Amino acid sequence: MNKNDNLLPQLKAFHNTLQNSLPLEFDSPLYVPILQQNPASDPILQLSHRIDFAESESVNLLTGFRGNGKSTELRRLKHLLENQGHIVILTNMQQYVLMTKPLELGDFLLSLIAALADRAVSDHSIGILADSPLARLWSFLTETKIEIEKAEVEGNLGVATAKIGARLQRDANFKKQVQEKLRGNLDGLVQKAHLYIRDLVNALKKGNTDKKIVLLVDSLEQIRGVGDDAQSVYDSIVELFSGQAANLALPGLHVVYTVPPFLIPRAPNIARNLGANPICIWPNIHVRNKKGEEDHSGLEIMQEIIQRRYSEWLKFYTQKQLFRLASLSGGDIRDYFRLVCEGLLGLSAARSVNQQPKPEIVNDDMLNRAIVQLTNEFQPIPESDKQQLKKIHHSKQHALDGMDDLPTLTRFLDANMIMNYVNGEPWYDVHPVLVKLLLQ
Repeated sequence: MNKNDNLLPQLKAFHNTLQNSLPLEFDSPLYVPILQQNPASDPILQLSHRIDFAESESVNLLTGFRGNGKSTELRRLKHLLENQGHIVILTNMQQYVLMTKPLELGDFLLSLIAALADRAVSDHSIGILADSPLARLWSFLTETKIEIEKAEVEGNLGVATAKIGARLQRDANFKKQVQEKLRGNLDGLVQKAHLYIRDLVNALKKGNTDKKIVLLVDSLEQIRGVGDDAQSVYDSIVELFSGQAANLALPGLHVVYTVPPFLIPRAPNIARNLGANPICIWPNIHVRNKKGEEDHSGLEIMQEIIQRRYSEWLKFYTQKQLFRLASLSGGDIRDYFRLVCEGLLGLSAARSVNQQPKPEIVNDDMLNRAIVQLTNEFQPIPESDKQQLKKIHHSKQHALDGMDDLPTLTRFLDANMIMNYVNGEPWYDVHPVLVKLLLQ
């Protein structure tokens, strides 16, 4: 690479601004409104009003594909609810849950309590007293023979809470031990967890019983099946949110759980078990309609997302090229950024060789290589899967022949091979980069 290349700093700057995958705050200059133009189609706005209207504790589910902006929209929900006068706690469960292993009620509740306690301390300065319900909860773990050093629990409870949360997030053996020991002690665990939550709710309300306390549980949709554990991971999520639904309602709290898209077809009518609130779907950006025709308004939103991050993008891409990448991403922001970045890397690589004249902009050959690279990541695709994907592409529905097809559909949703859109009613299609492959 030629360090004297005058375009190199600009290429790096453009590339790096798309590498930051952290969620945006609602007032960030990078934030682009997506569905706010039509309040009737804005699930986040509707969810804020549903919680505001609720008279007692409630449970809501929010789903959508990984990387499509849900975490950013949860921050908008937090802002909307706080403007309504409510207290909102936002937790990132990626810091407390091992996302590639089965999740049971026991270890999930412990992870949730650890996350909630950490946020209570950091956001609301509510410490952990030595003889508090949380202290008794951690002591309960030692009583059930879970290998936690007694000195940890009897010492700094904040440190103990952080350590337990961290071990559940990274230590598969500890997680398995917790699950095994708690299966016969779930009633005691739930009781002690509820005592802590009631205590925390009272501390947050500070005597104002009219205040609502809202808990936003983010990143649970990041759970995914990998290798031999895949099916057991899928089954565990269904059991947690369907079979254990009654234990997911928490005393005095209005809870929003993010859940993976595969939960919806695998647990039909799940909302009835969780208080009957409809599932809130955050769709991919609508870059095309059911007929495959481009939606110009959606493409303009995708362009604006780039514009806010790097205003001089036209130095390297034409609008036509950017729209092509937006359309091929299926409205998935993460894939969109990857395609744009790969085009920039292709341009940088082409400029590093000794040829004249050096290219100044990304050309179609560079784009095609980026698209092929993304397509190859979905392969190999067995012929039986190709036939099922073709049916989904043509019908724009799940295209299930029977319940035996559920594991295949789950894999498709988990791998982002099919995508969800909302245009009046929800509909599905295969990832756009797969269409050409399927029709060959």
